[in-house]
Order: sequence, then C-alpha cells, then structure tokens
Amino acid sequence: MNVRLILVLALAFVPACSSSDPRVLTDEGAKAWGSGKWEESAKSYEKALAELGSDTTNPEWKRAKIGLMQAHTRTDAAKARTEFVEFAKAHPTQLSEENVNTIASRLGDAGKFEDAGAVLKVGKEMFPNSQVLAGLGNELSRRAKESGDSGGASVLDGLGYTGGK
Repeated sequence: MNVRLILVLALAFVPACSSSDPRVLTDEGAKAWGSGKWEESAKSYEKALAELGSDTTNPEWKRAKIGLMQAHTRTDAAKARTEFVEFAKAHPTQLSEENVNTIASRLGDAGKFEDAGAVLKVGKEMFPNSQVLAGLGNELSRRAKESGDSGGASVLDGLGYTGGK
C-alpha cells in the first residue's frame, strides 16, 4: 500500500475523532458520566463551553453547564456547589427545579451533604413550594444522619429538612 495513501487516510480520520460541535461534545460528556468517567465527562463539557463561548442562549450552553456541575459533584464537590450558586445568581430564569434536584442529588450520592444543602438552599429560595425538593432534602438529611455526617445533617436540618417523610 502506498505510504502517501496511508497518511492521507490517517489525516482524514483525525478530525473525525475530535469534534468541536458543542452538541457532540455534550453528548460525549453525558456518555462519559454514565460510564463513571467523571474527569473525561468534565473535559467534554468544558470543551463544549469553550466552543460556545458566551452564547448563553444556545440550549447546549445550559446543558453543558449543568453537565459540568454534575461531573464536578464527583471530582470537586465544592466547585460544583460554587458553580451552581454562581449559575443561579447569573441566570435565574434558566434554572429549573429539575436542575436543583439533579445537582443536589448527585452531591448527596457522592456523600457531600453540606454541598448538597447549599444547592438546596438556593433551590428552596427559588422554588419555595417544591414538594420534589422538600422530599429530596428530607431524604438527604436522613442519609447524612445515617452516615454520621453531622455537619451535613446540621445544614440540611437548618433548612427545615429533618429526615422525616
């Protein structure tokens, strides 16, 4: 086989392996998350956000932001909490009850109950009558107590979540 042909084929294949399409990158981030590849997930979401720049009206921007926070719940919980609070302040109309539920749940799954409480505090302020968030708060309070995380239980109890039904 001709060496030039091999090189041409190899060069043609390289761009296909490395997408700059934000939608493809967010899909890759979600797939990596689902496979438990937290760092890889975060990198894909970061690349998507870099491609999107400041275009906060693009639906992929929010998807990548929430995805990145979700990835950080496993790689850097404090960063996930900070990113979430900043997102809520800067883009309150883009934040949904489901977003709060997702990030607080993921932090709870990671055993980061104080960080989950900080996210739920924002959620409670924005969605004060949410039964979904109330149920999650009570569940996380119960889990924090069972795990012996008195700090996390205290934060959640301070928000009115006592681990009850």
